[in-house]
Amino acid sequence: MTQLRWQPTTPVGQWRPEHDALSPTRRPAMSVTLLTGLFLVALAGRITPDRAGISIGVDDLRRPACAVLLTAALIWQAEQWARGTARPWPRFFHAFTALIAVQILSALWAPWGARVETAVWDLVLLWVIVLLAATFTAGDPRRAARTVLVLMLAAGLIYAVAGLHAGPQLQGRVSAFGGGPNVYVRVVSLAAIAAVTLAVATRRWWLLLPVPVLGAAAVLSGSRGGLVALVGAATAFFVFFLRRRRTTVLAATLLLGGAAGWAVWQVMGASFVTLAATRYNAGMLEANGYSERPELLSIAWQMFREHPVAGAGMDAFNAATGMGYPHNLLAGLAAEAGILGVGLLLLVIYQWCRDGRPWSVVPPEQVGCAVGAVYVLLASMFSGDYYDTRFCWILAVVAVARTRPRPRRWPTGERLAWPGEDRRADVGHLVRRGGRGGGRVRPGR
Repeated sequence: MTQLRWQPTTPVGQWRPEHDALSPTRRPAMSVTLLTGLFLVALAGRITPDRAGISIGVDDLRRPACAVLLTAALIWQAEQWARGTARPWPRFFHAFTALIAVQILSALWAPWGARVETAVWDLVLLWVIVLLAATFTAGDPRRAARTVLVLMLAAGLIYAVAGLHAGPQLQGRVSAFGGGPNVYVRVVSLAAIAAVTLAVATRRWWLLLPVPVLGAAAVLSGSRGGLVALVGAATAFFVFFLRRRRTTVLAATLLLGGAAGWAVWQVMGASFVTLAATRYNAGMLEANGYSERPELLSIAWQMFREHPVAGAGMDAFNAATGMGYPHNLLAGLAAEAGILGVGLLLLVIYQWCRDGRPWSVVPPEQVGCAVGAVYVLLASMFSGDYYDTRFCWILAVVAVARTRPRPRRWPTGERLAWPGEDRRADVGHLVRRGGRGGGRVRPGR
């Protein structure tokens, strides 16, 4: 029998085989091209041919783009199956599929005047985008996470420069490419998260240089909900994802953030003062009725009380008010899908947390994607509809994707820990039984 040897240079609890026959199947490559195409489709949002300046005979460019990517995904997955290198998707994706299915089924009891066709297409395309993300990242999750972070950083810098160059627009708020301030703040905030993550993961600290510019762009967007979500995501990182050296990281963050904030203030302080008088002033906020958010939430709550189990049906909020959506993901689900929809959303979040554990051994690139997913989820409580949560689910898939080949077993039925796998995270005891002398081999402390 091939002998196992303990390598002191590897982390505790990891065994490496002497013979290549015990090595797992080589991991399939991750397609940067396909993932980049998916990212661009998601970033473009609800782009129309007129807005893109082309004429191809369709009303929505998302449909042909997703069809092309879906065809490529089928070919990609078939190739992985043929090679025997296919990897399972995150388990929370099944709960997410159930959530989308319930939302689509709510079209059966949608009220008169509901935009059923448009809403169904949004949900179907959202599910397809998340499916594609799961397919394209399963082969090499860490590389996929790094690719997504680089794309987010590049997109955020382009948006920040374009918005700052265009200057203040409606209500003195900054935006770019016609996406609106709430879209703008999400893009630049995700770019800031990506910059910090890449700097930590690669130890290339010059990647932190764009963070002050991205932070300034986020503030100048005038999106209060986007900034609250960014603070919430940072808090979630320190509480749930950072297990060691919290004090050091917090002190360094406050020190560097204070220095960067002072530098940005010296350059753009006047713009901040002007915007603060209209967007971040408590008196103006009360005078504007908190942008009608309390009224929207009150209507959604009333609809939930009238239809608590399955909701009032697809697009019922817009049919009743004519205001589109309540700008709150949880309130929208409660109003249109009831307890069933809200319960499935909570199940998705719970299963996602389980899929990602233990976060302490997750690569930093995937932790950054998890923080980004939390940010978009929190931002969805202040603005946007169901389709606007797409980056939350894309980043969630990338964050919890794992490469786990089928385990081989010794005749005694106990599994060997593969190289790079920390058995303490799931088994934490016997690695193999047998060997010379029939003794039990345990990793040293």
